[in-house]
Amino acid sequence: MKIYFTFTAAFSFLMSFLLSAWVTYVNLGLSDTFFLSWMKAFANAWPAAFVVAFTVAPPIRALVLKLFSKESV
Repeated sequence: MKIYFTFTAAFSFLMSFLLSAWVTYVNLGLSDTFFLSWMKAFANAWPAAFVVAFTVAPPIRALVLKLFSKESV
C-alpha cells in the first residue's frame, strides 16, 4: 500500500503540474500573472487528481488486464 500511495502521489503531482501549466497557458498566454495563476490552478488540481487516481486506477487496471487476457487467448 505504501508503494501504491507513493506512486499515486508522484503521478498525480506530475500530471497536475504539467496539465495545469498547459491549461493556464492556453487560457492566459504568457502574461504577467501566468506563474501565480498556474500555481493556484495546480494547488486546486493536485488534491483532486490524487483522489481520482487513487480511487479509479485499480478498477481501470483490472479492466485493462481483463481485456488483454482475453486478447491473448
